[in-house]
Amino acid sequence: TAGAMPPANPAAVVVDVPGPGSVLGNGVFGVDAVSRDARTPGVQHDKNDPRLWDTMNHPAAVASRSAAFAFSSKGLPRKYDYRDWSSTTFILRDRAVSNFIWPLCLCVGVALGWSVLYFTVEPLRHDRYDLSEFSTMFGLVFTALGFMLVFRLSRAAIRFWDCRTAWGTIAMRGRVLVDDVIVTLGPHAPKECDEIIRWFCALAVGAKCHLRCSSLSAEQLTGILTTHEVEDMTSRMTSRYHMFCANKVRSAIAKALLLENGGEGHKADERDASAFVTNVDSRRPFRKNIHPQHAAILMHSMRNHLDVVVDQAGAMERIKATRLPIVYVAHLRTFLLVYVLSMPFVYVSTWGWGVIPATGAIAFALLGIEGAATECENPFSAKRTNHLGMDGFCENIIGDTSAMLEWWREEVVSGVGR
Repeated sequence: TAGAMPPANPAAVVVDVPGPGSVLGNGVFGVDAVSRDARTPGVQHDKNDPRLWDTMNHPAAVASRSAAFAFSSKGLPRKYDYRDWSSTTFILRDRAVSNFIWPLCLCVGVALGWSVLYFTVEPLRHDRYDLSEFSTMFGLVFTALGFMLVFRLSRAAIRFWDCRTAWGTIAMRGRVLVDDVIVTLGPHAPKECDEIIRWFCALAVGAKCHLRCSSLSAEQLTGILTTHEVEDMTSRMTSRYHMFCANKVRSAIAKALLLENGGEGHKADERDASAFVTNVDSRRPFRKNIHPQHAAILMHSMRNHLDVVVDQAGAMERIKATRLPIVYVAHLRTFLLVYVLSMPFVYVSTWGWGVIPATGAIAFALLGIEGAATECENPFSAKRTNHLGMDGFCENIIGDTSAMLEWWREEVVSGVGR
């Protein structure tokens, strides 16, 4: 809510995924606590290699991620009721005034200075200095200026909406990928299935951090990646963390689906799935019950989902790196400032002292449109109230994934899933 204090830094509540000989978080609870309290009863587990549905859905991990996302977003963007005129009309904080405050002050200052000179220096009120005849021309100029401002704002709004659409596609394709992995690979390659899911969650967080030019947050991946994995990623990649995560997802998909035959000289009949179950050297990696043709279809489908996710992240990188050409922005701002700054000289003889508030109001209206366009053009900052709530997007993606993992766990417990 507006005015709420941001939560304290959540770094002290990190809950790590335990590896061999590791403990969770800051030592508040360890592997035994997870094995007894959070793990699925009736399902075989490796003490040093817990399932993702255990670590990711552990209450401490959920609380740590929630606190980390809340701390990162600082309560922004602020939600509002679009049906409430009072809460959207009489506000100043969310209008991005900082984007045009100095030209606004300049326009009001010029209007104030000229008005004082006009009414204190009598020769300036002579008819030879009367510019009121230009008022008709100002109406024509305003029409052209209005078209330029509308185009500027519409292009910025399109960029904003394209970024929002990209995040929606990432979430949608991610849900389909996770669901496909659970249903098709879960019974045959549960370890690789966990790998795909957790690195996809990391991909979303990595894309957000890259777009914000911020360091990767380990707290936001609590229960998903280990501290060592996060440190390894940040040591290899100074940015574009999502590309590293995408590579991990591709590797896990390949490991789960690329089948190898039994031994040298052994050729299996691709039309007979049973040939891939018998006469197999147990020392070679092998997946039973997945026909090679089915595996090829699955790999194509899963990689297609992943490719779309990576493409959407790349589209947002393109939007961030490519702004409206400087020639248009420079001409518009010069035209806009000259128009507003000249208003006191044209209308002071008609409006009198009223030219000061009139100039201020017109400057606020026109410069505000330019300020809104500037605000929406690159909507990735966590400090701007009108920017995309990417922390919320990532939290929703992880939340949806956690829900699907919980459904999978319940099916395994009930005996429906294998």
